Amino acid sequence: MKLLQVSDLHLSKSSKDERIYSLTVLKEIFDTAEQTKCDRILFCGDLFNTFPDLEGLRSDFLKEVSSYSGLVYFLPGNHEILEKKGSSNRYADYDWSSKVKVLDETPYSLFEDSGIEFLAIPHQENYSGLLLSPPPPKQTKVRIGLAHGTVSGMSFTGLHEEEEEGGSYLDPHLIQNLGLDYLAIGHLHRARMGTVGKCDVGYAGSSRVWRKGESGPRGGIFIHIDGSNIQTEPVYWKHAGEYREILVSLDTEGKPEESIETYLKGTNPADWVVFRFAGYVDSMTEKQKFQESVLREWKSKFRILEFDPDESQITVIQHLSENEFVKQFLDKMNERKEKMDSTLWKHTRVAGIRLILEGKKNR
Repeated sequence: MKLLQVSDLHLSKSSKDERIYSLTVLKEIFDTAEQTKCDRILFCGDLFNTFPDLEGLRSDFLKEVSSYSGLVYFLPGNHEILEKKGSSNRYADYDWSSKVKVLDETPYSLFEDSGIEFLAIPHQENYSGLLLSPPPPKQTKVRIGLAHGTVSGMSFTGLHEEEEEGGSYLDPHLIQNLGLDYLAIGHLHRARMGTVGKCDVGYAGSSRVWRKGESGPRGGIFIHIDGSNIQTEPVYWKHAGEYREILVSLDTEGKPEESIETYLKGTNPADWVVFRFAGYVDSMTEKQKFQESVLREWKSKFRILEFDPDESQITVIQHLSENEFVKQFLDKMNERKEKMDSTLWKHTRVAGIRLILEGKKNR
């Protein structure tokens, strides 16, 4: 059996652009599943950004489902409940067609499909019900879990990587007692793999760029099951694009060191592009001209193109380009440009100017 695991698509109708973008990625997911002959698609939470989005985009979702020959498992996450009024109507009460199985039963639901057990754990405030009434022992060769939340110990990815808001924590000891061979889980937006006891844990990451800072390609995970053997393989969505921060180094006159074409090399029209500026300059006049030119000629060619409002890395010093010490230093640096690593050359250039100016202050 071949499965496609995805999560955190955050289908949204908050704006026309958001609606078109998120539904375009959804279409690519279904097209990929069909073309690669996936038997099932596992949506592991936050398929919709809010409950009103679920109500408003359900028909668009079902339109894509109709083009797919397999079955879809939809596990609600912490976002599907946002802005939901009342608690009487369950997700499963809506018409999802015979191709979609909504897995919203708490504390869990357990079912068999083609000789494989699926244990679905929808997002909950806490998992005490699962602790008090655990599932029975595994009766098949493989048990696949679906969940949405944070597995303790798997959320931290560095000081600059933000943890996901909301969601509940799944204790590793609890996971070990569920008899799982693989846990397909959503909520964290950066893809990663881990192991809890004998269970492999896979986060597919967000299926599209949902907010600033979500760098790297967006995608899902193919899950290949052959008997008791499970293998996983990443897959990436072209129409999701990427979040890209582009650092523009300014020379002493305030002009970018490279052409706009060089900075945008390798980008995708679906990307979210953010320009940041850095350098010691005479003034910001040339930088402003560059910015206006980029907005005029390139903004319409990307999903989002913007400039970081934080300009703290730009230092303005009047008549800087006329400073003889700086000019001599830059002449020497230009002679070495082709002989040095480009990143090292840029750092050395900026550091050198800073040291010259600090030396001048301290004289």
